[in-house]
Amino acid sequence: MLGAIVYILQAEEDGWLPEFTGRIMHGAMFQILKEKSQELAEFIHNDMNIKPFTVSELNRCQDNKKSGVGFIIKKGDRFRWRATVLHESLISILLQVPIGYRFILNNQPMVLKKIIMDGQEDVTSGLLDEQDLIAHCLSVNKLSQLKFDFISPTTFRVDEVDYPMPTPSLVFTSLARKWQELTMPLEIMLPELEESLRYVYIRSWQGNSKSVYLTPQRGINSFTGTFVYDISHLNMENRRLLLLLAQFGVFVGCGRLATQGMGRIKITYK
Repeated sequence: MLGAIVYILQAEEDGWLPEFTGRIMHGAMFQILKEKSQELAEFIHNDMNIKPFTVSELNRCQDNKKSGVGFIIKKGDRFRWRATVLHESLISILLQVPIGYRFILNNQPMVLKKIIMDGQEDVTSGLLDEQDLIAHCLSVNKLSQLKFDFISPTTFRVDEVDYPMPTPSLVFTSLARKWQELTMPLEIMLPELEESLRYVYIRSWQGNSKSVYLTPQRGINSFTGTFVYDISHLNMENRRLLLLLAQFGVFVGCGRLATQGMGRIKITYK
């Protein structure tokens, strides 16, 4: 079972947060997990190669008030935070966070005001069974393009550097490896996938590269933007497989550091 939960948080006092809050929200997730079970939190942090969750950045419900190196917060400001869950056992933990729960985010106190997971009030929330995802994607009859909106900064590791360009090979092999590591219920063969990706190309794109600072000392080369992949040269079976991986990416993120707010995507297709 895959889940996406949206939390609405409210600032308890005036303050400031850095421009990129993904690492801070990574800490907020472990705050929740540690209060539920210190042993579970340590196991996830220390022993799991791929973490069973992702987090978004903290997004203001109103327009951001930029200060040049972050954004200014006023008491009462509300923020949206989306977390995805890749293991069913964690869903109940994240849904049981009580209203009024207090977060300390980079010394900024915020309180939980609302939890959304019905898929209606916020379409990015909800539960999805892996078998339903597979059945839907493998039944699509018309499919020639996949559009990826890279909502949060995204990067891939190539040799020893962070590579800020979503080539078809980097995007879909990244998602396929996550599929394998999470033991999803359909076998995907990487050699066959990589061979088919030779016939996928970027039809159009618009975006920007930028350095994202997870900490003041740690900058990562990344990008955001919209990329349209032409998959019309593939047979329908392989097109559907790429659609499956793309829709899976909405929950697991694309590229590196999805547990720290990077690699969040939105998918449309035609």
